[in-house]
Amino acid sequence: MELVAANDSNAQNTLAHRLLPRVRRATRALLRDRSDADDATQLCLLEVLRSAKSFRGVGSIEAWSDRIIIRTTLRQAKRKRSQLQRIDTAAEPDALSGGNPADAALTAADLPRDLREYLEALTGDRREALVLRHVLGHSVAEIAALTGVSPNTVKDRLVTARQEIRKMVRRDHITHPRAERKSA
Repeated sequence: MELVAANDSNAQNTLAHRLLPRVRRATRALLRDRSDADDATQLCLLEVLRSAKSFRGVGSIEAWSDRIIIRTTLRQAKRKRSQLQRIDTAAEPDALSGGNPADAALTAADLPRDLREYLEALTGDRREALVLRHVLGHSVAEIAALTGVSPNTVKDRLVTARQEIRKMVRRDHITHPRAERKSA
């Protein structure tokens, strides 16, 4: 079916409907703004359909399309960041790092705020690395290839992102005692 999608509008429609939930999940995980994610979803689907003739049937269509989806989404995010940097020249200061092994035992239910809020507070590169690794399940080498940076840079982004989230969670636990969080 996938090879036919290159020239058949019915097959393209079927492929788009098959991939839409996967594309939407990936773009929303990678992009902060929901409207940006929706725009990226459309761009990704168009790019997958345009590239359908290059699918050789090796592996699953989902794995093949994931590479296109991630590259297209990251390109879109990079364009958006570039536009925002031109508008706002003030740089975000990096959060201080520091890890506490006790934080590793936290679950989503223990978090004072929704996990997405913590992810949104990270810089784009760190957020992308964390989402690609822990949400989409890519290896460090795959993330390096997808983002065009070295594996050591990916590792650094992952470590720093985790440290920043831990710091934010600790800060929230201190500023919002457990009784207040449960009632809120």
